[in-house]
Amino acid sequence: MPAMNEKMQQYPAAKLLLVDDDVDTIQMLSHLLHRAGYEIQIAYSGQEALRRAFSFQPDLIILDVVMPEMNGWETLQRIREFSDVPVIMLTGMEKEVDKVRGLDLGADDYLTKPCGVEELKARIRATLRRTRDVAKQQVLAFADGQLVINPANRQVVVRGQEVALSPTEYKILLFLARNAGQILSPRQILRHIWGGDYDDSVKNVKVYIWSLRRKIEENPKEPRYILTRRGAGYYMPRP
Repeated sequence: MPAMNEKMQQYPAAKLLLVDDDVDTIQMLSHLLHRAGYEIQIAYSGQEALRRAFSFQPDLIILDVVMPEMNGWETLQRIREFSDVPVIMLTGMEKEVDKVRGLDLGADDYLTKPCGVEELKARIRATLRRTRDVAKQQVLAFADGQLVINPANRQVVVRGQEVALSPTEYKILLFLARNAGQILSPRQILRHIWGGDYDDSVKNVKVYIWSLRRKIEENPKEPRYILTRRGAGYYMPRP
């Protein structure tokens, strides 16, 4: 009965990518999570993790920090260049600064070894639930449907053509869209996207906004989707 209850609680056929150079640990986790109903692939290095993240398209990645050649921090940064896939860091590093670093780099959760398997399963279920709840949110349309954002598949369509955005560009656009009509300061955008107070990186927001405008505006110098209130911040007009 407990096994049936667990499978009823978890999402069916969710795909997990496990990344760790410790063969015994990763094989044990693979066996236990496969029995819990997940589809599993394994990577023993950061480079292999990047290749499998492209080909396997996992729903969630469990990523160890301490690995040779390319460690977990570097692997996470590379993953975030092309994907918003949820990532749970799993490592023996217990210092708060290490946890903060992982979260600031884009991890969705952080567990220290040794951790209980049941706790890991619960964290996986919670992370998948948050991700899929966001995906269920309604399509956002602006300018009489000329700009359409579909959170279910992270698709952005402008004047009938799909536009390829980086993960960070997409997050900024979605944040502005969900707060349409509200002026958001660069610091607000930084805190929401990167999860920290990066005073020295406020200028990065301007760079991303310019990049977004180049991709979605007919004339980036005269934008109609992402507008600027001088001295205050950026906003999108209400639909």
